[in-house]
Amino acid sequence: MLFSAELTDVKVVYNVLKSISIKEFAIFRPVEEGLKVTLDEMRCMETSAYIPREMFTMYHVTESDSNIFKVNLKTLTDILNIFGDDSHPNLKLTFKSVGSPLRLVMNHSEENITVDCEIKTMNTDEFQNPSLSEECNLNKIVVLANVFVELLQRLDNLSDDLKVTFSPEFPYFTLKSSSLSGSSEVSLNKHSDSVTIYQCKEKTDFTYAFSNIRHIIKVMHYANKVSVSTGGSGLLGLQLVITSDDKQMYVEYYVTSLFMGDD
Repeated sequence: MLFSAELTDVKVVYNVLKSISIKEFAIFRPVEEGLKVTLDEMRCMETSAYIPREMFTMYHVTESDSNIFKVNLKTLTDILNIFGDDSHPNLKLTFKSVGSPLRLVMNHSEENITVDCEIKTMNTDEFQNPSLSEECNLNKIVVLANVFVELLQRLDNLSDDLKVTFSPEFPYFTLKSSSLSGSSEVSLNKHSDSVTIYQCKEKTDFTYAFSNIRHIIKVMHYANKVSVSTGGSGLLGLQLVITSDDKQMYVEYYVTSLFMGDD
C-alpha cells in the first residue's frame, strides 16, 4: 500500500479542490508531511493545495518516487460532494500501487449509507516538483484574505492586466488594473491593521494577466490570510491559509509576469 488516509472534514477539502478546478486533471503527491494536489497551466501558472497530515484522522504513506499519480479532478470533487452540502461523511482514500485506481470509500453514518468508488489514475513521469516559493524571496505582504479580495474587487475586473507594486515608501503596496478603456488603482498601507507582515527589499512592479489572477479569487473566500510575494524574476506567489476546526490547510498559487514595469 503506497498511500492510505482517513478524513472527517471532507467539506473544507471539497470546497478548496472545487474552487481550484481550472484544469481537468490534478497531480496527487502523498508525502510524509501530507497530501499535495497540483494543477499547472502550460508553466505560466501553477496551483497547489496542501492538506497536512494533521487534517487526517489516519495517514500512512510509503516514501517512493512511484507515489505520485494523476486523476480526473472533476470526478473526484463530484464524489466528495455525493451526499450534498449539508452532510458530514467520513472518507477513506487508498492507493495500492503504480497503475492502481484511487479508491474512495465514503460513509454517511447518519443515513447508514456507504459509497465505494474507484478513480482511474495515470502516471506522471514528466512531472517536475521545483520549490517555486524559493523564487518569491524579494518582497512580501501578509494580509487578511477578505481585505485582499475587496481590493481586487474594487478594480475593473474586465481589465486585461494587473500591475503589482511593492515599494519601501508610501503607499507601499499597490494594485493597478488596465485595459484599452482605462485603468483603476488601489493601495494598501503597510501600517494597516489588516497587514501582519510587510517586507520590501527593493521597489518592484510586475504585470500579470488579470485572467490568471481571477482564477484564485474563489478559493480566497475560504481563506483567513493571504501572503503575496514576488521575486526578482517577476514570479508572483499567493499563499492562502484556510482554517477549519483549529486545523489548517494551504493553497499556493504562482503566476509568471508578462513583462517588467517601467519604473
